[in-house]
Amino acid sequence: MTANDEAATGRMPLGARVHLAHALVQKLATEGGVDLLHLKGPALLPDLRPPGRRSSDVDVLVRPSHVARLVVALESIGWEQRTDFATGSVFAHAANWWHDDWGWVDVHVHWPGVTIDAEDAYDVLAASAVIVDIAHVPCVAPDRVGQLLVLVLHSARTVGSTEADFAWSRTDDSEQAAVRALATTLRAEVALAAGLGELEDFRDHPTYALWRHVSTGGSRLDEWRARLAAAPTTRARAKLFADVLRVNRDHLRMELGHAPTRQDLRRRQAVRLRRAAREIARLGRRHRA
Repeated sequence: MTANDEAATGRMPLGARVHLAHALVQKLATEGGVDLLHLKGPALLPDLRPPGRRSSDVDVLVRPSHVARLVVALESIGWEQRTDFATGSVFAHAANWWHDDWGWVDVHVHWPGVTIDAEDAYDVLAASAVIVDIAHVPCVAPDRVGQLLVLVLHSARTVGSTEADFAWSRTDDSEQAAVRALATTLRAEVALAAGLGELEDFRDHPTYALWRHVSTGGSRLDEWRARLAAAPTTRARAKLFADVLRVNRDHLRMELGHAPTRQDLRRRQAVRLRRAAREIARLGRRHRA
């Protein structure tokens, strides 16, 4: 969230606004026949949330086949889409909506690290869902084991994150075994290992380099090489090649605070080309050394 975003929602305390926004999204979902799960933030069970930790947005996982219904509901009361699923992240897992009163809603169609079919994954997490009251509205959320897995997988793709450490340290052996079993069901073992500092156990896995990059950082060139290694098909690799030098319009819009002009796009394209040339040159020097 930017300073401008804070100012736009400054009519109420941030924590109250996030709680009310969760409740409002649940109301829209209920009225629109949308299946969704509230993730992180106020949806977390109290003992999994570090003291003083506050959320700045609403995270929901929506049943993929219900996305269109949720979009209609959000936009019917003024939420505006700012990023789409293809450009939101390297995992193409979420899109963002902004409302001047209610702030950000991050709509997830799958959770990074989970590799089974997204509709099936939703069913697995929803099967043991619990009800959490947020702003006095019953909201649907994953159960404790599901919440723990979501936290660890989120930490795995956030450099320097310690968010999952607090929750994981409050689990016993049986609960940790349940999280690992759920990760196996969702085929999320590599991401779980990245979040728990066990990624070296999967050094030969095609997604190893990608999870190493998102969990520890690196250059843009490192990122693209890791994404190519992780791409499951020739078609997916071809699409990545096409995307390498393409400017992300959604991210540029958020950075500029307005829709980018052609001149903005040309300037950013030039920056990307120069940056790519520098990184390729740097890689060449490392190989010659």
